[in-house]
Amino acid sequence: MPFFVYKIQSEGIIMSESAAETKKKILDSAMAEFLEKGFMNASLRTIAANAGVTTGAMYRHFKDKDALFCALVDDAIDASTKAVMLADVSNHLDLNNVVSKEHFAEESRHTNELINYIFDNFDAFTLLLTKAAGSTHENFQEEICDLHTKNCAETFNWMYKNGISKKKVDKMTVHFIASTIINAFLEIITHKMTKKAAFQYIENIEEFTRFGMLHMMGISCSDEK
Repeated sequence: MPFFVYKIQSEGIIMSESAAETKKKILDSAMAEFLEKGFMNASLRTIAANAGVTTGAMYRHFKDKDALFCALVDDAIDASTKAVMLADVSNHLDLNNVVSKEHFAEESRHTNELINYIFDNFDAFTLLLTKAAGSTHENFQEEICDLHTKNCAETFNWMYKNGISKKKVDKMTVHFIASTIINAFLEIITHKMTKKAAFQYIENIEEFTRFGMLHMMGISCSDEK
């Protein structure tokens, strides 16, 4: 390989690593600034200074403060959305028994995965729930509740139409159930619960809502196998 080609490739690798390191420093600085002051009061100058870069260097990575905030929380939003979509009709079409031990075990597995994810990304969720006013994601809690309500309503209707449930659930009741479940998870962050406490708390909420819903829909829990 000609020397000049090797040198260009090597320099490209060095530049790439340097850019990645700079971006990480900016994100770490931004996380601290947003957590302390919230989106509205956070200073881009302070973020750049604490990251050891110029504001110009920061703008090469993020076009504005909102883009910087989004970079910190978008993965948490994606994970939340995927978890909520498990309530969609498409994830229930192949179920032989909605009260089977296997189905409950699968639900618990997904729940545990979400709790672990929340604690691995606690700061990102803290930003979303308590520091997002003025940002693109200031309505995250409302939006995720609405999505869960929509999925639950469609699934409950499908169950009723297919004779799986004997009682039709009205819209406001569905909204109450869906938002209660979402808010239960979000309170892990707002109340700064320990991981151990969170697992026990969600297990209690899950049992309460699960069997309450089944009874309300006319599905006998004695059918569990």
